[in-house]
Amino acid sequence: MNRRDVLKGLGLTLGYTVAAPSILSLLHSCKTEPKIWAPQFLSITEGTVLTNLVDLILPKTESSPGALEVNVPEFIDLFVFKVYEDEEKIKFKKGIELIFKALNIVDDNLSVIKKEDYDILLAKYLRSSKEQQKFYGDKHNEDHEDAIIFNTLTNIRNTSVWAYKTSEQVGEHVLAYDPIPGEQIGCTSLENLTNGKAWSI
Repeated sequence: MNRRDVLKGLGLTLGYTVAAPSILSLLHSCKTEPKIWAPQFLSITEGTVLTNLVDLILPKTESSPGALEVNVPEFIDLFVFKVYEDEEKIKFKKGIELIFKALNIVDDNLSVIKKEDYDILLAKYLRSSKEQQKFYGDKHNEDHEDAIIFNTLTNIRNTSVWAYKTSEQVGEHVLAYDPIPGEQIGCTSLENLTNGKAWSI
């Protein structure tokens, strides 16, 4: 099994609880200032759209940093670039292109696209009914434009959440973090142990 297969197996399957050192190093290497970040897989304009979507999925709050502050868009672009197989890259790129179409972006002109437009797009697909999501997930409908957009946005959301929770800043300063775990305490709620915070990995 090669390095790419290992990374993929521990990455976008999203069933993991522990990230491999290779993925952590990939995530922690994403330190570029958002304003000067130049995507390696996506175009500059596509990177901007990805950034705007991720910012709405995991915005900054008074008590926690946003996804942009821990370089989640940069990680997603790098992960697709370094880990995805060619067929997966084509599928992801197609999803981005259809997101552009759904947002009515013409000639890479983002000046007419407002924050509300991104919000409406996310709500349409990620808050769709169970029946619609079942349709999008049906293998027979995988080439349907709406299904491609739904699956791409779901992929972006899931990867954003995973990268965010795995980042050093969030893991150590937002989630419950104990660098040297002590005794195992069973049958006790997170509310009592960590003030309701989930444990960092």
